[in-house]
Amino acid sequence: MKFVSFLLLLVLIISVWLLPSATPVLGIALILLSLSIAIFSIYKKHRTAYLQGRLTRSAFLRNTLLDVFGILLAVTLAGLLGRFVAGIVTQPISNDLGRLIAGILIGLLVGIGVGVFVNRAWGRLLKV
Repeated sequence: MKFVSFLLLLVLIISVWLLPSATPVLGIALILLSLSIAIFSIYKKHRTAYLQGRLTRSAFLRNTLLDVFGILLAVTLAGLLGRFVAGIVTQPISNDLGRLIAGILIGLLVGIGVGVFVNRAWGRLLKV
């Protein structure tokens, strides 16, 4: 699955140069695929705990919905903050390729930071 995600990201980066009009569609497809994989893994984790009898039905639904909400919150925050910080950092760069690479790296670093922050904060609220 990591290989498929890597290939989609590579296609997205290449499409920036070759076919810029398709980039938003590919970006949205990549985000939806990633969210689908995350939601499925959350459902699978909580369903396993429910089938083993460690969770009641209401706790299963509550934990699943809260985890999905946490993922959506993290993705939204990472996207908005990553775009903002990457825009500020890459503004003085004049080379287009350097700007693209720096923007992707800064966006990834900000996304990882937001993910770690939300994971720690959400871990205190939800316990399975």
